[in-house]
This record gives sequence, structure tokens and C-alpha cells, in this order.
Amino acid sequence: MIEYLATAFFVTQPVQPTLVASSAETRAPTSAVAAPQGSETEITSKRMTILRDQSTLSFKDEVRVKRDTLDLRCDELTAHYAQLKGKYTATHGECVGNVRAVDGERTAQGERADFDVPNRLLVVTGNPEAQEPSAHLKGSELRLLLGSQNFEVKDATITLKSAPLEAKGSQQDSPVVITSKRVNGTRAQAVFTGDVVVKHRTMDLRCDKLTASYNNAREVTRADCTGNVRAVDGDRRAKGERARLNVPSGTLVVTGNPEAEDPMIHIKGTEVRMTLGGKSFEGKDTTVVFKTAPLKEQQQRKGAPGGAVGNTEQSGGTKQP
Repeated sequence: MIEYLATAFFVTQPVQPTLVASSAETRAPTSAVAAPQGSETEITSKRMTILRDQSTLSFKDEVRVKRDTLDLRCDELTAHYAQLKGKYTATHGECVGNVRAVDGERTAQGERADFDVPNRLLVVTGNPEAQEPSAHLKGSELRLLLGSQNFEVKDATITLKSAPLEAKGSQQDSPVVITSKRVNGTRAQAVFTGDVVVKHRTMDLRCDKLTASYNNAREVTRADCTGNVRAVDGDRRAKGERARLNVPSGTLVVTGNPEAEDPMIHIKGTEVRMTLGGKSFEGKDTTVVFKTAPLKEQQQRKGAPGGAVGNTEQSGGTKQP
């Protein structure tokens, strides 16, 4: 029983004379094809057309590509090849329709994919998504380097597993969701750049660049922000040039001319700390300004006009009273 009607096999040997059709639909023999080894690329489909003058092969219906660690499937594939030193080799392939790729523990899907064969690079577009053991990736373009943990995403939304929280009784299943213009990732960390937004538990954190670090279980343990840091956690706000989020402890430390405020106070200093979901601040070298009630409200309280109370300052404090 023939499972596929057309098979192309790029190897390190010259192509056999039976694969010489100029522009005709060609059917493969009924014999099985050996599994790809090393630098070999195997492509199977229901139909195949060889365009010798254009150095391309066209595959349609149930297309499947196997190359090293990659198993790639789609509806249609245009494969480009070149002859080097008397031997034929695949250079790149363009997949269209229901793209599904598996590379080790990673999977990806989208509507289109471009496979750079020599560089082992798969670029997926058309509402692409990818899944890793510890992350879900979405964006306008996914770039996966085969056989590694490296990835790059444009207009990215990344959902990462967070390390377990240290506080007892805290909700442990709290993923870290990060969006940005671009992200580059390895097995140890991911670097986000351009309009970075982090949502974790009760916090919304924004900055220009963020580096997320993983532990051996590929869980996020720390996030380091730089440039125009702005954080909102409930009715508390903080800003500065740098910030570090310790995921297990839920502590955000803002530095670089940091400022923070809640409905009662405004803080300036060299460092401001806040715990996610908490109510207070901690600071170093701080100047604390206590906010006053609106003038009309104060006049009502005092029963006389002009009874406004000036701001009160407290310098050098480390904690909110």
C-alpha cells in the first residue's frame, strides 16, 4: 500500500537519472525511502512537480519534511535546490497552509514557513505560535534555530512559567506574561526589547528592555528592567530607570532616581521596594511627602475658609508609617 505518491530525497550523492522530468508531475516508486541521516532532507507528499529550469520542486497535499531534528508539515511546499560539485542539495523551502513543526520538545504552527536549510533556521509567519516546556510564544514572526533552545519573536507575547512563590498560602500558579516588539531567547534567559509590558499577579510593569532569567526547571526566577520603568500594583505606583523583580519573593526593587506613591504619600530616594499585592513601601535615603486632602474638603473639616494645611515632609525615612 502506497502511503505517499511522491517522494524527494536530497542526499550527498548525485541525483539518479529517474529524477529528470522537466516540468511534469512525477510519482515515486512504491519502495520505502530510508530515514534521513546527517545532512539529508526527506520530503514526501501526494503530488510532486519538478521544474528543472527553475531548480525547484513543487509539493502538494499532505506535505512532510524531515531534516535532522525537524518534522515539518504543511499543505504546499516549494523546495529550492542547487548542484554543488556534481551533487544536489536542498537550499531552502517555502511552506504554505496549516504549517505544523516539531523540533525536539518544541512545537510551532502558523500559515506560512520559510526553512533555511544550511543555516537550520525555520521562520514561521501568519499568526504563528510556538510551545516549549516552559513557555508559550505568539507574535507576527517566529524564528527557531533547529536543535537548540534559541528563538526570536517579533511583536511578541510570551507566557512563562514562574518559579514557586516563597510566601506560604500564596497562589503558586501565576504565570508571567510579557509582551514586546522583539524577544530573543536561549535556554538560560530571554531578552525583550521595545515597549515591554510585564503582567504578573497584581502587577503591571513596563520598560524599554527586560531580561528574564530561568532556573534549571526553565521557570522564571528574576526579571531585570532598564529604561523608563513604570510599575502599577493596586493603588501603588513606582517609576525609575531600573527595576528588578524577584519572582519567588514577589519583591520589586526600583532604582535610578526612583519615585513611588500611593493615595497617602509620595516617596523619592535611591531605592524603593514594594511587595506584589502588599500595601507598603520600603526605601533608602528617602524623602516622603504626605498628601493633603483637597482644599474644599479641608475647609469643610475646619469650618472656615482658607484653612488649607500645607504638605508635610519627612526625610531619611525607610518605611511608610
